[in-house]
Amino acid sequence: MDELIFPVLLAHFAGDYWLQTKNMALNKSKKGVRGILTCCLHSLVYTACFCAFLRTPDPWLAVLIFLSHYPLDRWSLAEKWLKLINGRNVMGAFLSRDKYREIDLSFSCIVYAVTDNSMHLFLIWLIIKFISF
Repeated sequence: MDELIFPVLLAHFAGDYWLQTKNMALNKSKKGVRGILTCCLHSLVYTACFCAFLRTPDPWLAVLIFLSHYPLDRWSLAEKWLKLINGRNVMGAFLSRDKYREIDLSFSCIVYAVTDNSMHLFLIWLIIKFISF
């Protein structure tokens, strides 16, 4: 499993950052058909990155990666988790009138990104751990 760390990280970064367009990022969690289709496209790109970097044609891996990625991004589950635990809130920091608003907003964005990445990588770890390929 140790030999998979680098390809998994590269696949995640490629799918979630390098190949995610601004349109995908802004619209994947919108209501309606546009949001559903945008999130599907983004999740397909993300899944393709994993298939390419892990060099496996395993259809179960592809299905599980897609199914783990789609709900996290479609419903912004990292944001919901942070609200649940009363963690950093990007929108709250954005709307704040505090004199340190910019610092709070920057830190809140970092916390959100780390939470989102952690959730994605945790699910990928579970998938790889329980699927032998």
